[in-house]
Amino acid sequence: MSEPTPQPAPAPQPAQSPVPLHARSTWKYTILLIVLLAGGATGYYFYERSQNPLPPPVDEIKALREYATRLAGTQKLAPEYTDADGDLVADPPKDAAKFLALGDELVFSTVGTDDAEEAAKQWKDLMASLEKATGKKVKYAGDLQSVEDQLAAVRAGKLHVTAFNTGAVPTAVTAAGFVPLFAPADKDGKYSYEMEILVRADSPIVDPKGLAKKKVGFVALSSNSGAKAPLVLLSEKFELNPGRDYEFGFTGEHERSVRELIAGRYDAVCVANDLIRRAETRPPDKNPLDASKYKAIYKSEAFPPLCFGVPHHLPADVAAKVKAALAAFKFEGTSAARFAAQGKVGFAPVNYKKDWEFVRKIDDTLTRLFDRN
Repeated sequence: MSEPTPQPAPAPQPAQSPVPLHARSTWKYTILLIVLLAGGATGYYFYERSQNPLPPPVDEIKALREYATRLAGTQKLAPEYTDADGDLVADPPKDAAKFLALGDELVFSTVGTDDAEEAAKQWKDLMASLEKATGKKVKYAGDLQSVEDQLAAVRAGKLHVTAFNTGAVPTAVTAAGFVPLFAPADKDGKYSYEMEILVRADSPIVDPKGLAKKKVGFVALSSNSGAKAPLVLLSEKFELNPGRDYEFGFTGEHERSVRELIAGRYDAVCVANDLIRRAETRPPDKNPLDASKYKAIYKSEAFPPLCFGVPHHLPADVAAKVKAALAAFKFEGTSAARFAAQGKVGFAPVNYKKDWEFVRKIDDTLTRLFDRN
């Protein structure tokens, strides 16, 4: 047997000089300083958290139940209103003293928004028409950031011409004395849109039944197409109840719903198709929605759209002038031309009792949604 080949002995290592005392001392101070800074940062974090605690997790089911309860209390006209002609809308007061005492100014708004400056720009030409018709200065109500703000302002007589989204109109009528008058319409006087349920273009979901165990994005509980109609539809037609059969959340805005769908935060979203078509057709520099990234798996029957109106106690002569201004206003070539791009030419009169019948049925069903959940 051969012997293993001897390995060379390791070369001797040069002797290492000891670390100078002052260097070791510097490292000790550095480590101590790091520890003190870390401790201070930790202490400051917990102090800040104690002063500004994180908000509790949103309980969507609780919020939905509470909304359904509140909604149940707005299915009929409030006791202070009368409806002698049976049109389901509050009559003008019989007592002349109960009409609004207007000065030389009318307050106007569209749907409550956190971008009132942009809304005022879009409707400046309509406001000018209202000024010319009524002889009063028209001011945009820039402090109304939600539908709830709008309702309170109409009820208090502080908002004189306004527009509510489809789903908020019944509550505005019953709880705030709102009188629906006109909606944006095409050349034939037709006005409508549909609720669509969208999924990503590559999604395997082909119909609402496929939403079981998925996460659905709604807009807001005040929105007919963005929440109320699909909540009822999924329950009534597909036996899918929120919280039990699918998760859900709220985005606050139709376009945001679609963008969050594309980003993968939801498996499906429920939106108004007229608003989405508008966002798809914006110029390239305005960040339009890319329709190739999502598809519709359901489209509802038609609903009436955005509706303009006045409080029931607006003086009759002023109300008549507002009606005339709305009836004569045309979108083409004005600051509201975005409606013209959707095929709308101007305003057409609405019939609340007839046009909102389906919306009222949805509200009524929604108040009983949890009776079987």
